[in-house]
Amino acid sequence: MADQHPEVKIVIKKKKGGHAAGHSGGAWKVAYADLVTAMMAFFLLMWLLSSASSSVKKSLAMHFSEGPGFWDTTAGKEMITAHNKGILPGGRGMSPTPGDGEPDPDAAVKERAAMEETAAAIEKSFRDDKLLQAFQDQISMDFTDEGLRIQVQDKAAQVLFDSGSARVKPYTLSILKEIAQELGKLPNHVVIGGHTDSQRYASQAYTNWELSSERANAARRVLESSGLRGDQVRRTTGYSDTIPLEGHDPKDSQNRRISIVVLSSATELAEVSRQKSKGTRTPKAAS
Repeated sequence: MADQHPEVKIVIKKKKGGHAAGHSGGAWKVAYADLVTAMMAFFLLMWLLSSASSSVKKSLAMHFSEGPGFWDTTAGKEMITAHNKGILPGGRGMSPTPGDGEPDPDAAVKERAAMEETAAAIEKSFRDDKLLQAFQDQISMDFTDEGLRIQVQDKAAQVLFDSGSARVKPYTLSILKEIAQELGKLPNHVVIGGHTDSQRYASQAYTNWELSSERANAARRVLESSGLRGDQVRRTTGYSDTIPLEGHDPKDSQNRRISIVVLSSATELAEVSRQKSKGTRTPKAAS
């Protein structure tokens, strides 16, 4: 009996026609966009380098050769200071400079020190002068968000003004004159405020508002004639009894006082900025 072999079937599959490379889709667009972006960045870099000075190019070379730690060295810090105005002509760099609307930190420290020296000089004058020693406890000085604040307040036996009026007492002239001589040495502007206690007038025709305003102006006249420059006073304000001394009853006579605030540069910049923002508001159209 002959050997029987299993039947082998051969199946031939045919590929369907089409492009040999297949369809690539939109991948080339992404690659092309990356190439264009890289070329734009390259040409921008070349333009910046061509516009930069030789010292800036040297700084960049040192950064790549020495590493980022180079900027912490003395040479690196000197380069940062030298190039604070930017690498392009007319540039201002990234550090704020005076006039940019930002206070200079170093200038602010010096300004605070100058105000502290002024406060110390005023304290010394009232401590050393025999005539002024009697008024030491009527003078208080501190620093607020606005700057150096000097307050001259009433004392039971030594009031600053005649009762119910803005007529300055003779010794008040001496107090304000001494303060003016020291404040006149500062470049800063000052604001002057008049304050009263909460005792009311019987008549409504004249109130603590009028009295405090007139006393602030009377103090201004004395200060300007005794040492303050003509353009040094920024404004005078009458506060009536709205700001009593901390921890004092509104009726306390010590609330009757004159406040003189030496404005810091930061405060003045903030005020100018607020005024500009108010001035740029677009008025509503009339309906």
